[in-house]
Amino acid sequence: MMAVDLLKNDAFLTQEVLRLALESAGIGVWRVDPLTRSVELTAAMKQIFGLPLDQQVDYGAFFQLLHPDDRDRALAGLAGAFDPAGDGHTEVEFRILTAAAETKWLQARGQAYFEGEGVSRKPTLFVGTLRDVTESKAAEAAQGALVEHQQTLIHEVNHRVKNSLQLVTSLLRLQARQIGDAASRGPLEVAINRISTIAHIHQRLYRDQDVKNINFGAFLSELCADLQSTSPSCSLSVSAPQFLIATDRAIPLALAVNELITNAFKYAYPGGKGPVSVAVEQPRSGEIVIRVEDQGVGLPDEFSIEGTRSLGMILITNLIGQLAGKVEVQRNTPIGSRFVITVPGEIPA
Repeated sequence: MMAVDLLKNDAFLTQEVLRLALESAGIGVWRVDPLTRSVELTAAMKQIFGLPLDQQVDYGAFFQLLHPDDRDRALAGLAGAFDPAGDGHTEVEFRILTAAAETKWLQARGQAYFEGEGVSRKPTLFVGTLRDVTESKAAEAAQGALVEHQQTLIHEVNHRVKNSLQLVTSLLRLQARQIGDAASRGPLEVAINRISTIAHIHQRLYRDQDVKNINFGAFLSELCADLQSTSPSCSLSVSAPQFLIATDRAIPLALAVNELITNAFKYAYPGGKGPVSVAVEQPRSGEIVIRVEDQGVGLPDEFSIEGTRSLGMILITNLIGQLAGKVEVQRNTPIGSRFVITVPGEIPA
């Protein structure tokens, strides 16, 4: 057929366009006859394997080119394509060992074709493509190593911060023991509790794999257990569902709850004994609601969050303000008080 006639032949043009597209993309094509177990490789395919263009490759020799650790997986992929009960499609990634002793990653996709129907279906042909994905695999591995390195650094920083905070706490406790006057010692003990709360957060960060988010329900339960040990005469109950929030939101929330519980222990019960409860609502409607409640002597009639000069309450309102939240106080009847913290949720998906 003359060249001019070929240019008018749609089948020829389609075939040439397909061949050029595959070659440009570095994609090799192979055909397998399941009856004769013969294999045909295109020139691009042989280039990927590093084989001479005139070399013939049979079924057994072809799979011997695959990496020993990946050979069974590739064979299973082809066997699955030949399964009469399946759709004939297969997709698998594996390594090969080239004639030049190079290791390459290939992405294989293929389709088996059958004749007959039902249980009598028999595979007659398999056509597949192979694409060299070695560079993308290397980039993926490098990215994974970088992420792992960053995670290690973050854990190391959190571990050192936690240790530093614990050291500061220990030094302050030593200092507090040397102060005989309970009134003078009080503010120092409050500061110790605040630092201990931050150290506890970093301890969880170091322990957990996810440093961006924290299980707030579990963390709050642990925090309350620590606070309970500081005031054994008061009973502290916690009701908190398990849910994740961003760590940078958990820290101010935990510090605010720490302040409210400490205040309840200190001021709600002059006799030093009574119940305090913490309840967290399951996040919904984009909000997290936390209630800290006691059954103590209650708040003075003139008390207001906005007008208080207490360092603890100022700290609470500032912490919740950082989260665009609000703090409300409710006087229980006939006794006690309840503080309600409401902040936007921003729960991780």
